[in-house]
Order: sequence, then structure tokens, then C-alpha cells
Amino acid sequence: MHAIHTTPGLIIDSRPYGEAGKMLSIFTRDLGLVMAAAQGIRLEKSKLRYHVQNHSFGMYSLVRGKELWRLTSASGQEEYSSSKKSSEPRRRRETGAASADADAGFENRTIPPAAELVARISLLLRRLLQGEEPHPELFDIVHSCLGFASRSPDLTDEQIRSIESLAVLRMLHVLGYIGKEPQFADCLASSEMTADLIAKASTARILINKHINKALKESHL
Repeated sequence: MHAIHTTPGLIIDSRPYGEAGKMLSIFTRDLGLVMAAAQGIRLEKSKLRYHVQNHSFGMYSLVRGKELWRLTSASGQEEYSSSKKSSEPRRRRETGAASADADAGFENRTIPPAAELVARISLLLRRLLQGEEPHPELFDIVHSCLGFASRSPDLTDEQIRSIESLAVLRMLHVLGYIGKEPQFADCLASSEMTADLIAKASTARILINKHINKALKESHL
């Protein structure tokens, strides 16, 4: 009997697998980045297909096979896809430190701010994560960042940029690419995202992005 591992996770992306399945890239809190096969998930009768949308958080139960993981169940989805409604959708735009690569995946259409943000963060995670190594602190940072954005549909462009810069700064810090800079002490103190911290990040965003870009360049990410 194979052990079932149930863990919170973010579906970074997916691709077709077999006749009706999907291969999911899931950044899990307890297992790290895993590739999991979801058999029959593309069939209309599949109950799981609504819980495995790209760029969504949920609880995922996984079984380790000989060559890869297999998804057995999923629940509690928090979706930030472009189909999710927002009170003020906005046009695709260049924002924040992680925008250069991420924007390539968007068409010229209106999408909610949380969807833009999760797409860019997901692409950055693909660059940062190497194999199945748990990163609970990193997961909490990402979840807090995207959760705040999804609960705040009226965020301004300035706030979205600041949230992204703050999140990426924390991500690189917990992974060891950015040290304990005194000027960023408040920003790095926890994984929580608050209006006050976003305001502080806004005033220091140019400096934050300078450190981010330096870290990415020096680490060849």
C-alpha cells in the first residue's frame, strides 16, 4: 500500500498527458515542486477537473509511483485564472520585477490583477525551484501574496507592483539569494501581506527591485 500525501499546493502549469489526462506541475508546501499525473482529468465526467485549474491553490492528495506522482484527490480550490471575475479588470501591462518573462504568456485582453500576479509569480517559481525539496516558508510567502491580491479587487497598479516586488524580495531572501538587508527588515520580518507593508514597499520599490535584479543576475536565474 502506497502512502497518500495530502498537502496544500499551487498548480503552476499543466500539459496534456495520455488520452484524457494531465501532467500537473504543483508547488506543494510539504513536498516541494512535484510532477503529478492526473488520469482522466480532461473528461467531462471527471469531478477533479474543476479543482486542477492552472494558477489555483488547493489541497492535493498524491501517491508516489515508480516514476512519478499520481493525483488521487483535490479540494478547496482558490483560483486566480483569467476567467475569474473582478470588479475592475485591467489590461495586460508591464509591472514589477518578474514581468519580463511572464508577459509573453498573455494575450491583449482584460484580466483581473490577481491573475496577472499569479502568472508572473508562477513563472518565477519555475526558475527558482529545483526538484522535490520542501520550501514551506516560500510557499507561505506566495500564498499570502496571492491571497491578499485576490481579496483586494480594487488594487491600483502601484499597489500591484509593490506587492509583486515585496513578494519576490521575500522569495529570494528565503532561498538565500538576498541577505538580511537592514533597510528591508520590516519587509522580511514575516510572510504576511498588509496594507502598511505594501505602502512601505512602495516607497522603497526602486531599491527593492535593484536588489532583486542584482540577485537574479548574479545567480544566473
